[in-house]
Amino acid sequence: MKKVLIVPMAAMAETAGPATRCRLLAEGFRNAGLEVCTCMARDVNYTELEGIKNYKLEVPTPMGMPKISADLFFPLVQKLGLNAKKTVKSFDEVLFFTGNLDKRFIRKSVEDIQKAIRDFQPDIVYSEFNLSAFIAAKLEHVKLYATVSFPTQKEYACKPRLAKGVNELLEEWGLQRVSSALELFDRADELFCPSIPELEPFEKKVTYIGSMKNGKDPITHGANETPRDKILVYMGNGTVPARKILSEVRKAFMGSEYQIYIASKYLKPQDNGNLHVNDKWDFGKMLDSAVLFINHGGQNSIVDGLLHGVPQLMVPGKVFERIFNAGSVEKAGAGKVLPHEDFNADVIRETAEGLIASKEMRDNARELGTKLIRDGLMTIVDAINLK
Repeated sequence: MKKVLIVPMAAMAETAGPATRCRLLAEGFRNAGLEVCTCMARDVNYTELEGIKNYKLEVPTPMGMPKISADLFFPLVQKLGLNAKKTVKSFDEVLFFTGNLDKRFIRKSVEDIQKAIRDFQPDIVYSEFNLSAFIAAKLEHVKLYATVSFPTQKEYACKPRLAKGVNELLEEWGLQRVSSALELFDRADELFCPSIPELEPFEKKVTYIGSMKNGKDPITHGANETPRDKILVYMGNGTVPARKILSEVRKAFMGSEYQIYIASKYLKPQDNGNLHVNDKWDFGKMLDSAVLFINHGGQNSIVDGLLHGVPQLMVPGKVFERIFNAGSVEKAGAGKVLPHEDFNADVIRETAEGLIASKEMRDNARELGTKLIRDGLMTIVDAINLK
């Protein structure tokens, strides 16, 4: 039985993507007969996986600041709306702001992953955008597989000066320096993209697997007869502050024919007429009864919406990856991009009405959703078993 250690990116901010994919990978690998453990930080995105051992992993602090200050940082940023003022141009900037490029953190997290490797003895280390996993796997001479997305690659955008601490450690450990921290991702033995060429057109060698959620089983993606009366809203930790999201969405749809569900860790739960707020909702089940998905352009959100044939209103803000993802969906005619400056009730309502009324948008979303139903996780399982 092959053994896999999954290591997702850690952060004190709400970044659901890596943690969600870690859960899908772990459960999917286990169901396929692989022995699985995780090395996952107990951060705000952490969820216990029943029956799967988790090894300790350090939690980074924003830009490497002291933890006592870090605990207040992201809530304060949200409260003051400071995230609306910052433009994020590349994935290494994300790694820097979340503390994943802090030299002290890299050293400690690499040590944590090495300990997990030595105890578990995996055949494969699988990185979900965890930079330290690449280093630890090389130091321990274990093959490394990784998830990749088009806008997180060095060729798309990077800031080489942010690699200073990484290079100092690479030299110390006898590993080759990099021109950008993102170059480490190219050192994986296999790269897997949970998307399709129509949305993420790589030139380098990657294996497209479609959605991680479906495997080989067909899923409904908008073709069933479930009554549709929901508008779902998930904006993550993005450019638009949570309080503004709640205020404008409430004004746009309060008292309408639709049930509105907002998911945010920064808002208090409430049920007020047709408006419902909680830290999380099971959107995977709710999308089949949705007429519209308002989101931040994150890869997981984009794919989920398309799998269920739901048109999307995307507000990527100033974050490079979300801008790319949202632009790809808009170009494919399955949604609309809304500039964060225009995030107000009148514009939201008008744009939403157009999307909901458009049969072409629904058809395009369903077509892309059908293409996303590939072999999914089984493609990765097959690669592991062939190792």
